[in-house]
Amino acid sequence: MEKRKSTRFDVSQEMKGKLLNVVSFVANNISSEGINLVSNFQPVIGSVYKIYLIHSRDNRQQEFEIEINRAEVASFDSRKYASLPPGLLFSIGARFKNNSEKQKAFLVSFMKAKPDGGDEGFISKDKVQPGS
Repeated sequence: MEKRKSTRFDVSQEMKGKLLNVVSFVANNISSEGINLVSNFQPVIGSVYKIYLIHSRDNRQQEFEIEINRAEVASFDSRKYASLPPGLLFSIGARFKNNSEKQKAFLVSFMKAKPDGGDEGFISKDKVQPGS
């Protein structure tokens, strides 16, 4: 298992966005290098996806590309994952790809102590690149 290069932080507020334009996710933690999501979607390890994160405070939106490096079945926690549709859940580890300074600043605004409940978002299938 590869060691993380940067510290992970709990997310500080609700994250909304898109994964595959329709699939919901809950963000567990985030760093400048990557993100951990829980979703009903089972991605292909090594694939690249576009995600959109939206600030709950001011509705600012930022697009990111992520490369999936881990996807495994997750245990269900009704308090954290109530916003997800029923079904099998996957814990997804991903690295951000080629973040600009603007994207990095957007991520920093989420890196605080996590409140009760989860943080939501979605993933986009635009520009999906299959892994090897």
